[in-house]
Amino acid sequence: MNATATTWRLALRLVRSPHPRQRLRVVLLGTTAAVVAVTALFTAGLLHMLGEERQRFEARTMELTTSAEEAVLRVDRHTDSWGTTSYPVVWFDPVDETDPRALPPGLASWPEPGGWAVSPGLAELAEQHPELAERFPNARVLTDEGVRHPGELLAYRLMPEDGAMGAVPVTGFGRGLMTIGEDTELDLTGLTLAISALIVLPLVLLAATAAAVSAPPRAHRLALLRALGVPRRRRRRLVVAEAAFIVLPGLALGGLVWALAGPRVTALPVVDRPVADGALVPPLWSFTAVLAVLAVLFALLAVAGERRRRPGEHAATPRPRAGRPRLALARTAPVAAGLALLAAAFFRDGTSSTTTTLAGAILLAAGVPLALPVIARRAGERIARGATAPARMLAGRRLQYDPRSAVRPLYGIAALLVLSPVIAAWSTTVRQLDPPVPPDPTAEAVEVRGAVEHADVDALLRDLPGAVAAPLTHTDTGALHLAAGCPQLARLLERPACAAGGDLLPEADQRIKRLLGHGSSSLPLVREEAKEPTSRDSLLVIAPRDPDFEPDVRAAALAQPAALSVTSETDRQPEEPALVAWIFGGVTLFGALVFLLLSVGLIDRSAAGRRDGRLLSAFGVTPRGIRGINAREFLLGYAIVAGTGLAAGIVATAAWNAANPTLAYPAAFTALTALAVAALACVGLLGVRLTHRDASPAGDRPA
Repeated sequence: MNATATTWRLALRLVRSPHPRQRLRVVLLGTTAAVVAVTALFTAGLLHMLGEERQRFEARTMELTTSAEEAVLRVDRHTDSWGTTSYPVVWFDPVDETDPRALPPGLASWPEPGGWAVSPGLAELAEQHPELAERFPNARVLTDEGVRHPGELLAYRLMPEDGAMGAVPVTGFGRGLMTIGEDTELDLTGLTLAISALIVLPLVLLAATAAAVSAPPRAHRLALLRALGVPRRRRRRLVVAEAAFIVLPGLALGGLVWALAGPRVTALPVVDRPVADGALVPPLWSFTAVLAVLAVLFALLAVAGERRRRPGEHAATPRPRAGRPRLALARTAPVAAGLALLAAAFFRDGTSSTTTTLAGAILLAAGVPLALPVIARRAGERIARGATAPARMLAGRRLQYDPRSAVRPLYGIAALLVLSPVIAAWSTTVRQLDPPVPPDPTAEAVEVRGAVEHADVDALLRDLPGAVAAPLTHTDTGALHLAAGCPQLARLLERPACAAGGDLLPEADQRIKRLLGHGSSSLPLVREEAKEPTSRDSLLVIAPRDPDFEPDVRAAALAQPAALSVTSETDRQPEEPALVAWIFGGVTLFGALVFLLLSVGLIDRSAAGRRDGRLLSAFGVTPRGIRGINAREFLLGYAIVAGTGLAAGIVATAAWNAANPTLAYPAAFTALTALAVAALACVGLLGVRLTHRDASPAGDRPA
């Protein structure tokens, strides 16, 4: 019992040591623990939120049936659009309106025949836009159980008494493969793997870096205990106790911050996705489990970091050997090979050029760290030769004789500076969408699908002056048959549409195909005389180009007693998948964690400084002068690393853009990277300022 109390008492004295490096360890490790706790709780809350959304999504799935006795309702799924956002519009026809199995989740009772029920997100959007509200008059609002998240757009309609729809019989909700909406964002297995790579791994590395932050009092105390023969188990308990006094308050602070801030988060940044109130705060059992796992993780990392230290690592560093170590010029070979591949990519086309550019960029990122000591030595030699101030000359000579110590902690920064602009350019390539079909200059059209044989065409065209509705048949052979009169087409196209025999002229043929979204297609288009639409047809509504045409025709289609859906030019425009925003949201969080990881490591390494502070102090150099020399040396090494990495990244990105000439150079991202580099330099200088106590003979003694 006394031994345990002594261990905890000694750990508390270490934590409360006034030594600047020990205080730095307390600040870095405690702050990192709070940041890790907030990030881990956010991640756990995100997974819980998506799991609950998955359950609500599966609760509204339906099972098809071919038996009339098993069917409880008939369903017809359609879509509508607002702007560029498409959302489901589902028609229901229950066999028995009193049967609770026929009610979809989120709806306590059926509206009147022909009535609407919309999601909270669609209701809020309709309040902001009266023209959208006209599509869903007197609509009920679904409860939260019926929607995945507050921003989901969804509309239900009970079939009117004289209505018609393409009915599919189902046995109820909660099972089956027939879904309402898409579940692209709800792939929990894939999302968990992505989170492991983009969040969990950098979180563990960040915690490991903070747990390994060095402090002379702690190092000397452990070295003394080792020299006195204290068993390893006792020393390990001391390491865990010292880390616990720092980490546990940090974890508690992080948990408190997220418990207070989490419920106030209403949308996911970058992803731009609404979330329900409190959805990102995990349940109490998960909240507690996350903090417990993090506490164990920090304890293991503290022990593992101490076990990785060599027995003599806490002792004084021996005097360096005379002369400078040899650096082989072969270190620059990977950089030369990467530049050669980037140059070769200019003389290739297509996939070969892209592959060669990517290989050159990766080789450049791997080779720059190897070449940095050679570059730093040459730069240090030139700086020392031209220096007039003693401090600048000494910093240059130290960089010349030991460049590896100056640039080795910055290898990761150099590789990231090479790859980051290339990744930004690649992401632009991924997010680039094919250009839409050029619109017709005088006319526009929508295709109306569904129960068009029961549609009231006159009511559909009532508020569309000059519009024409022509039945469009998709034949089994792939041809399109358009039942429209030549005079009507000529009026809308403002050109003659038909030849003497009644066939479409080539120009009219191409323009109508463009209206249908088949601008460059060789699909046969056959004109025939006007007729009434059948169940195999859709309606092609053509009208003079007008910005109000599409909203008006959508409102008219939803007001019909027949279940209809409208496909317009906007629907045919390529859209970025929703999953892409999630990917880049994860990459953004990954970048923030990597920046914190580099900052913690940089502060620790720059605060450690050189081990010749005693010698400089013996020569009469003041602590302020020693800090100045260390700052100059750090800035020289950092400037060489950052300049080389940025230059290599700009070259690689320019080569990537040369392989894809339609893409713009990511200048904004490059500027943001330069700002991050400058911020890291300030972080490193902050660590250098904390080395002044190490310059005195008593600076390394334990408190």
